[in-house]
Amino acid sequence: MSSLGSAQSAGGLTTNVAANGELRLAGMSLAELRRTLFDQLFQVLLPFWDKHGIDHEFGGPMCSLDYDGTLLDTGKNLWFLGRAIWVYSFLYNRFGKNPTFLEVARKTKEFVLRYARQKDGWWAEQFSREGKVLRPFSGDTEGIYHLAEGLQEYAAASGDESSHDAAAAMLKKLFRDFDSPAFRYRGADFPYLWGSTRAIRPQGLWFLNLRISTQMLARWDDPQVATIADQAVDAIMNRHYNPDIGLNTEMLYFDFTRPKEEAQKVRFGHSVEALWMVMDEANRRHDEALWRTCAQRIRQHLNAGWDYIYGGLSQWINVDHPSYEWPVETPPGTHQQLHFTGEYEYMKCLWCQNEMLVAALSVLERTGAAWAAECYGMAYQVVKEKFWQKERGYPAGYMLFADRRMTLQPHVGRQDNYHPLRQLMLNILTLDRMMRVE
Repeated sequence: MSSLGSAQSAGGLTTNVAANGELRLAGMSLAELRRTLFDQLFQVLLPFWDKHGIDHEFGGPMCSLDYDGTLLDTGKNLWFLGRAIWVYSFLYNRFGKNPTFLEVARKTKEFVLRYARQKDGWWAEQFSREGKVLRPFSGDTEGIYHLAEGLQEYAAASGDESSHDAAAAMLKKLFRDFDSPAFRYRGADFPYLWGSTRAIRPQGLWFLNLRISTQMLARWDDPQVATIADQAVDAIMNRHYNPDIGLNTEMLYFDFTRPKEEAQKVRFGHSVEALWMVMDEANRRHDEALWRTCAQRIRQHLNAGWDYIYGGLSQWINVDHPSYEWPVETPPGTHQQLHFTGEYEYMKCLWCQNEMLVAALSVLERTGAAWAAECYGMAYQVVKEKFWQKERGYPAGYMLFADRRMTLQPHVGRQDNYHPLRQLMLNILTLDRMMRVE
């Protein structure tokens, strides 16, 4: 089996340095790659969402879209509403202060504040296009985390102190709930945990606490938020990390012991995402040792999770369980039922590849490591050839979930308004820093 950093990738032999010594990524110079990503974001994806997915009348995104932009359902979900506030506020903050972006964020924020707030302090989860509540809060706190992230970014974009105050209050309330033995997971990702009689806390919620804290602390001092960041870093780096396998496991009990059935299960995309978020927090703290530990662990996860036969970062591994029968996967927006038996659960998700691209380029910026350049090229190629539908004649759509071979689905029922856009924005900003250094 090959390993990251060698010359062999799923797409064949690659080189990362041109004859003149210039670094090349995915077969392009840094300037060419930056131009390609910029055009993909601003000339293709954002116009696609503006035309097909953004509700300019009532506010917020409608994500039930096929590749060609056909709108299959006009419902709205708190996850995607909060994510839209963040994406368009971040675009405004980092890419030219375009008032059009701020207006999308504002109308989305107003939709949520008008229709989603409940008298008990929680937030409804699903809505009609016009704002009728279709599902009140049922325990899925992840949508509220995304709303908090969106509001803090909107506060920075607009100067709206009430949005900052709301985001800080949400984060602190969410963390009090999460950091209690009474916590019970009710998120969409792991429905099999809903019946647990003990508090099981996934790594994915730790990194949401961390990501929001890092962004807020970069702008505002808040001792309570700093404490949340400290606890999240400790959980990701010291508790979820299993030194026996050199990887981060996803599920821990409240006391940080490992549930027997979950003790060696690694969700590769979440672990890579968590680690690049800790790297970003390490940058904020100027903690070089923490940053380098994250970089080394990212390499371990990518080396273990990459499918060297068909390409792509795998979804899960259950280490030392060669006969494990994975729960049937029915990915959102598809009619698929994916069955896997063995150590690996080989479902391929676009968001996992997006996180790999963010992490690899972050490592490359600081270290120049050949393995990170190779890794970036491998993930870029898989996204371009398997998930991205532009070259098949569609305006901009992605396949979000697939089987191991990433078999093309002729139609899908959902597009992602967050991970691909975030990856492109963060990659462009990283490339800008890399080119300034050069």
